Amino acid sequence: MQSLKNLARKGRNNFRAALQGIQTSKLNDLTFQSGLGDCAFLLYGLVKASKPKVVLEIGSARGRSTCFMGKALQENGVGKLFAIDPHTQTAWNDLDSIDTFQILKSNISTLGLNDVVEVLRDTSDRVARNWHREIDLLFIDGDHSYEGARRDWDLFSPFVRPFGSVIFHDTLWDLKPDPRYAHPDMGVPRVVDELRAEGYPVLTLDRDFGVSVVQPMRGGVPLRSRSQTTPETKSPLGTTC
Repeated sequence: MQSLKNLARKGRNNFRAALQGIQTSKLNDLTFQSGLGDCAFLLYGLVKASKPKVVLEIGSARGRSTCFMGKALQENGVGKLFAIDPHTQTAWNDLDSIDTFQILKSNISTLGLNDVVEVLRDTSDRVARNWHREIDLLFIDGDHSYEGARRDWDLFSPFVRPFGSVIFHDTLWDLKPDPRYAHPDMGVPRVVDELRAEGYPVLTLDRDFGVSVVQPMRGGVPLRSRSQTTPETKSPLGTTC
């Protein structure tokens, strides 16, 4: 009897894995024209693993990040993504991605994500005026100037819970500039370097123009209670460090 249950459980798991593979392939069938590349799977994995209730995205364009995170939310069966983008001409539009509102809506509908994605056609500073929700995952990929990226951090990071994540895209432009797309006023690397210097833990992937994950608590979240910490640490030689 137990072996039949195990066989049935294995069959269900295999079916779910195959179904998720089919759904993920649909994501790649859409043309997003995004520099995020395969790092979209990082966003998908973070959402899939962390089971966020609230995801906030600043900068959607055609919706590669939107759809990958939205698909993970849908598979989780919980959570909602709020996608902020004015969908107008700015200094930071992707190629052929100016008025992308209808394109984004179409991609969301094609993937059946209307129930988990709410599109906010506005600027981040205007949305912030009435924002009150706790955020589990914040993706910043909008205004790439220093002032714009820092403003988005300052406006929304206070809402991110301690074990939440803030992800910045395009953080390697200073180390690996691409002459086709580089801007002299690209400020995202400076913002993330400042956050690291201020004590926020930062992990950067050297892919797709740089994706940096920031934990929004200076020094990181302690993983032991105060009662478990000691004022002194003994070295292997028995001396006090």
